[in-house]
Amino acid sequence: MSRAKMKTLLNYFFSFLFFVFISTHLFSQYILNGSAKQVSCNCYILTTEQQYESGSVWNSHKIDLKNSFDFHFNVFLGCIDSTGADGIVFILQPISTSIGTIGEGMGFQGVSPSAGISLDTWQNPGRNDPWYDHISIQLNGQITHGNDLAGPVPASATSYNIKDCKWHVLRITWDASTKTLATYFDGIFRLQAQYDLVARVFNNNPMVYWGFSGGTGSRYNLQQFCTSLNPVFATGLADSSTCVGNPVTFSDRSESFTTIQSFYWDFSDGTTSTLQYPPPHIYALPGAYVVKHVITGMDGCISDTMKKIIDIGAKPIADFSISNACTNKTLGLTDQSSSVFGSVSKWSWLLDGVSLSTVQQPTFSNLSLGTHELKLAVNSIYSCISDTAAKTFLINPIPVVSIEANNGCWKQPINFSGQQIDNTTTITQWTWQFDDGQLSHEQDPVHIYSQSGTKIIHLTVVANDGCISNDTTAQVDIEDIFVDAGKDTSVQSKIPFMLGASWGGHFNGLPNLTWSPSTGLNTIYGFNPISILQNDQVYYLTGTTDGGCVAKDSVKIRVFNFPGVLVPTAFTPNHDGLNDILRPRYNGIKHLDYFAVYNRWGQLVFKTSDMDKGWDGYLNDQPQSTETFVWIISAEDFSGKGYQVRGTATIIK
Repeated sequence: MSRAKMKTLLNYFFSFLFFVFISTHLFSQYILNGSAKQVSCNCYILTTEQQYESGSVWNSHKIDLKNSFDFHFNVFLGCIDSTGADGIVFILQPISTSIGTIGEGMGFQGVSPSAGISLDTWQNPGRNDPWYDHISIQLNGQITHGNDLAGPVPASATSYNIKDCKWHVLRITWDASTKTLATYFDGIFRLQAQYDLVARVFNNNPMVYWGFSGGTGSRYNLQQFCTSLNPVFATGLADSSTCVGNPVTFSDRSESFTTIQSFYWDFSDGTTSTLQYPPPHIYALPGAYVVKHVITGMDGCISDTMKKIIDIGAKPIADFSISNACTNKTLGLTDQSSSVFGSVSKWSWLLDGVSLSTVQQPTFSNLSLGTHELKLAVNSIYSCISDTAAKTFLINPIPVVSIEANNGCWKQPINFSGQQIDNTTTITQWTWQFDDGQLSHEQDPVHIYSQSGTKIIHLTVVANDGCISNDTTAQVDIEDIFVDAGKDTSVQSKIPFMLGASWGGHFNGLPNLTWSPSTGLNTIYGFNPISILQNDQVYYLTGTTDGGCVAKDSVKIRVFNFPGVLVPTAFTPNHDGLNDILRPRYNGIKHLDYFAVYNRWGQLVFKTSDMDKGWDGYLNDQPQSTETFVWIISAEDFSGKGYQVRGTATIIK
């Protein structure tokens, strides 16, 4: 065997022996006393929630204080706050591995020679304890404050209470060269003492046991510690995210009681590593990766698994669509960007090389005719940047039209005409809205309105390039008119009487009224012409607006030689449409004072002053039986003569 190979084998052999020695003699054996219990590979309970307990845990092999150490522990001081007691102490002593006392002494009182770092969670006024949970460095089991090597100070830099049902990190360091004993709680320095422990406490004997003790008295708490085995790592990534293709550096930041034996990484993509600082890792695909980190202490204890989600964002794709690329219009933009993993959160738009917007749906309007270029780049929530999408588009002219429309009459055809003004487009579609819910796609439609009023007409057109015109409007006034020639009446022969016209509707001004025929009339125009008749006559009234809308009505005039009143002597109110109403006929009567009907007991059953009304044979909604009724009429004729007549009429059933 060559000398080089022999040297290599010897180096390996001695390294192996050193590892076995360290594992067997320094970290593998702990001695438990009193209430102490081992709960896992590296964790121990000192006291439970019981009165008057004492527990201690000692490493079975002494350490040499001529060498520096840096120990990390996880400590748990219980969940009972105001009445929880008493605390725990980290102790260095050369005596034995079976000591410990209950109560306020916390297993440290009277142990001499010794050096202790106490976490005191109960205020004992006789020991000069402060009111808060405190930490101090004390010598030779002297637990009364006043002669402390350092302290007391609050155990935590962020809270006066450490009985908070949480685990905390207690770090203890010994610098052999400077003779300095220091403590840290949850990573924050608390206190230190520069003191030659070997010479002044341990009588120049550097070999000491180390361990923890704890006690309860009338008050109690669950108190425990672990030799720290806390896997921690960092990535250097903001928000633990980056983009696919970028290397991710994983840096071990683990805290352990002492030297870590081994490391294990699972990168959640099928790859692993056993290096403390693995090489930069590149993920091939986007996604959320749960990275796991586990460490093993020199005593063979395996930590819990630290997990951290690393988000590897996909490269987003920038895309968009363009519509309504027309002059005087807002450019229609629809963002269509996407990302497989990590939503798009930022947009950068450039129009003709000028950065104009960073919103998702920007507004670009009033672009000039001709060709333009629009570019878009997007970023994801993981700051992944897309390639730039670029599209050119042409701004086309919009068609320009006008409306020709006149006022008209309801229920009559009205002509509308659309006129193209520009000469640069070809119109392919016309759309009229007539303000009554009706549409037309003809260029020159004819429309009939069923209601009158002022109407706002809308016209839009579409050119063959897809551009839509501006909304063109016009106002038209739709007229309607009705006329009333009055009620049919009776007049006395050769006696002048006045016709009466009324009118209504939607139109401007007054209507032109014409009567026909002209027989007996003093004029065929106006509202109240005078007529003298010898025979019955029907007159026709025509009303015409200034806009040319026409309405007609008629009135029948009966002529009699002498005025009077005729009343039937019987009627049959059986709802057959024949002779159902007792209604007088008035000849030459200008005004009716009343027409009244009484039953045989003199009770009034009907009365009216309207010459068009009569009695239907009912009283209080009840049909009257067959019998004879008395009627009385008081009226005045056109000459001013008064009439009062009476008679009887019989109901026949």
